[in-house]
Amino acid sequence: MLTNYLKIALRTLNKNRVYTLLNIGGLATGLTCFALITLWISSEWSYDRFNEKADRIYRVALTIINETETFDQAVSSVPIGPNLKNDYPEIENYVRFDQNDAIVKNGTQQFFEEGILLTDPSFFDVFSYHLTQGNPKTALRDPYSLVLTESMAKKYFGNQNPIGQSLTILLHDSTGRGLPYKITGVMPDAPKNAHFTFNFLASFETLIASDRRQFMSSDAWGDNSYYTYVLLKPGVDAKALEGKLPQFYEKHIAPIMRKYNVSGRTDYTLQPLTDIYLSSHRRYEINPTSSLNNLYIFGTVGLLILLLAGINYMNLATARSVQRAKEVGVKKVIGALKSQLVSQYLIEAFVLVIISFLLALGFCQLIQPIFQLLTGKAISVTDSPGLVGFMLGISLLLGLLSGLYPAFVISSYKPTTVLKGSFSTSAKGNWLRQSLVVLQFTITVILLIGILVINNQMSFMQHKDLGYTKDALLTLNINGDRQVESNIEAFKNDVLATGLVKGMTTSNSILVGGLGNNGINTIDHQGKKVSTSMYRLAIDYDYLNVMGIKLLAGRNLSREFPTDARTDTTQNYLLNESAVKALGWKSPDQAIGKPFAMSGRQGTVVGVVNDFHFNSLQHKVEPLAMLVRGGSFARIILKLDMQHPQESIAWVESQWKKHFPTSYLEYNFLDKKLNEQYQAESQFATLFFYFSLLSVLIACLGLYGLTAFATQQRTKEIGVRKVLGASVGSIVALLSQDFLKLVLIATFIASPIAWYAMSQWLSGFAYKIDIEWWMFALAGILAIGVALLTVSFQSIKAALMNPVKSLRSE
Repeated sequence: MLTNYLKIALRTLNKNRVYTLLNIGGLATGLTCFALITLWISSEWSYDRFNEKADRIYRVALTIINETETFDQAVSSVPIGPNLKNDYPEIENYVRFDQNDAIVKNGTQQFFEEGILLTDPSFFDVFSYHLTQGNPKTALRDPYSLVLTESMAKKYFGNQNPIGQSLTILLHDSTGRGLPYKITGVMPDAPKNAHFTFNFLASFETLIASDRRQFMSSDAWGDNSYYTYVLLKPGVDAKALEGKLPQFYEKHIAPIMRKYNVSGRTDYTLQPLTDIYLSSHRRYEINPTSSLNNLYIFGTVGLLILLLAGINYMNLATARSVQRAKEVGVKKVIGALKSQLVSQYLIEAFVLVIISFLLALGFCQLIQPIFQLLTGKAISVTDSPGLVGFMLGISLLLGLLSGLYPAFVISSYKPTTVLKGSFSTSAKGNWLRQSLVVLQFTITVILLIGILVINNQMSFMQHKDLGYTKDALLTLNINGDRQVESNIEAFKNDVLATGLVKGMTTSNSILVGGLGNNGINTIDHQGKKVSTSMYRLAIDYDYLNVMGIKLLAGRNLSREFPTDARTDTTQNYLLNESAVKALGWKSPDQAIGKPFAMSGRQGTVVGVVNDFHFNSLQHKVEPLAMLVRGGSFARIILKLDMQHPQESIAWVESQWKKHFPTSYLEYNFLDKKLNEQYQAESQFATLFFYFSLLSVLIACLGLYGLTAFATQQRTKEIGVRKVLGASVGSIVALLSQDFLKLVLIATFIASPIAWYAMSQWLSGFAYKIDIEWWMFALAGILAIGVALLTVSFQSIKAALMNPVKSLRSE
């Protein structure tokens, strides 16, 4: 009997190919989208959770409160970890990080490497990382010891055993040419689903050995440049421990603040390890973080798409069941039992959903390489048996629900009632299908508005005036190379000689990802002393001209004024507009001549420049002081002739080899680095766009099927109208207007929902677009246009049909 039911089911599906393709295609597409979104969310949620002690690991974060601002930061000072462990028995262990990039040399080979993490030997006790070679207790104990990941070991040593060998690394040393680091361990490559990644682990003792006096002095408490994590003992209440940290501040920090007459205070926070990647957006995050809001949005989109596919499937299934009402009546007349009809329709439904499920798995495998390229995540449906099981469960549930309707409802009607066709005109059935269409297109319009808002915000960020000229700027990273620092003037003279390079400047940083800060002292417009902290940027005299930064008041830093040069005790300064406002001065002109000291260097404000962005647009422009750099700098910035970009870069390379023959050249365009700040947002926007388009496709498939059903139901009416002289246009309008009304209703329902959702998303940006009326209008027009195209195809086909043929068919 089962075999017979399967044969009938396959025969029925084959006979009604359009219905079968619409139902299978819509459901398979919805399941595919849901699976891929779920994989992405699962990957984002998994960050740092692979650590066995993740529930006991906390990062020590700071909130700085001073006279002009309050801000949160992820970094702390070197002494905090050991002193916390000493003062509080609740803390089992601590570990510190210092993240760097450097030039790594092995013989004649040299590479620029990112992801060098200096850390304590306790790293392997706190986090769930292990060594494949070496002793985790001693591998990071001594200064200048180094642990390689397996990929780095392969890169530098091939199949040789690297243990006991050395690599020269230009990092935290006074030679400027690099020192040898002894390799003491090899470990598997670091997992990508962690808020910090690395290719090398170096001993934190290297920092202390390079400048022991600095790290052992009381001033080390004020150098918040490092990351500190604590491992709590089992059963310790983190909130209760956090409540004790004000005592820690009063014991260790407050006396130093009073000693140097610095106002303000610092609050300490214990951040759960598993919250950092999704919920932390502090200054100086070790790596760019993601957003919990994005997970909520994508989770909602995934559920909406699955709901769309389910509605689509149910709509087509119930509409199709009405067409088969007479079939039920005939079968009952010739003696079919209700149980047989129920079995038949359920089997047909289950065959359909199983085919859709298998097709969705195939789509996932087919799309997987593209999806991995878009997200940068090596994720696969086949690696998630739980997800596959959930997809199968959803498919079977939809099959059960769609099969129960014809199986129990229609099969329960009397044959005479069904054969008369009264069920096909049921107002209740039509109302249900219309409500589902409204729900489908409400979801579609919400997603279309989301596409418009997100894409406009991304375009706004990419094209916003940053306050300086970002184009044609080539940045060179020198990594503390003393050879470059000592010969920079000769290199500058030669590189500017041909006109291929329009300008050159140096600084301690590029304007991407934020800057360091220091304490400052000055007076406000009433002469009252102000003590606070401020971002700093060390530059040379040509910086403003090369970067295109405008001077609003006063003068530029200049060689003509010896007082501008940096000494141990003096230094003149430029401030930005935000600094002027924060310090209580009423205008840029009022700031000129005011006394200003940073890190003990006394000076004067000699100029005010326009606000420019040195962080991403998620953050507002904050107060900044600019000063002439000392002998050291980190970046060379060149303004190229972009009419001849290849020749310009080749010229820079030739002059680098001429002046710094043993130094490694590592360069990048500034606009590329700026765009990398928004990689997570760009991925989010791209994925949202594609998944939203697929949701529109699913809605159109359902509308197409329902239009075909409605047209078939009104075949006789269309024939009569044509005989009476109705035009093709009037018949198309007749068949289209009901569906277009539903789409219009959906647009009105969707607009306030979309406005609220997108307002919440935009709240994460300090600089953002306004959600304007035309976005809602355009989304509605697009939805109506798509619906009209979908409906018109069937409507025109029906309107052009020979009325004699349509009347005869009835």
